[in-house]
Amino acid sequence: MGGPHDGDDCGGAGLAEVPWFRVWTVANTRRDRGFGTQAAGPFERGLAEVPWFARLGEPSPWDGGCVRISVWEQWPGPENALGEAFGQALQDMHDRIFAAWPAAAGDLRALFDRVRASVVSQARAAVPFDPARDAWHAPTQCVHDAGYVAALIACVLACGWPVPEDLAEMWNWFEAGHWPSGFAGESGDLAGRSGRQLVFPRRLLVF
Repeated sequence: MGGPHDGDDCGGAGLAEVPWFRVWTVANTRRDRGFGTQAAGPFERGLAEVPWFARLGEPSPWDGGCVRISVWEQWPGPENALGEAFGQALQDMHDRIFAAWPAAAGDLRALFDRVRASVVSQARAAVPFDPARDAWHAPTQCVHDAGYVAALIACVLACGWPVPEDLAEMWNWFEAGHWPSGFAGESGDLAGRSGRQLVFPRRLLVF
């Protein structure tokens, strides 16, 4: 079986069934800015043109469909119900991508690691990134989030699949110079015996 190669669509993509992706986010940016059709190679090369975090806290045409924060300190961090759900959503997409094509897992991993490292190298200069800090340091975490989302998209494109709606939603914010930093609180959330029960799909929290 063929596999993804050199960041481009692979000739054997049709051999792998497109995985099902849960939709975690409401349609906001993707209503008027679809991802379109693109190969992994052009996407990867275009990462150098992204204005990484150049518009943090600035108004956006999409503000009506998200919850905005204006300073780093407003980010609630990763260790709460919303932060854990956001991490779970990204991990779920990662696992489904790699499980759908185990024969190409090595090629996909190489692509994922290359794109992730490239984005971190480029985006870290735009914020006070500190590799010694943990996931609670927002300027460092935003860079890692950008690298992870971009790497997932590159893998999806290399497999010849449509970009999942959640990745498209997050990517539109990154590409516009913002940070989609997690899930926003919603009025439908409930506090249950086993912890906070969250409703989905939901809006993004955006810096």
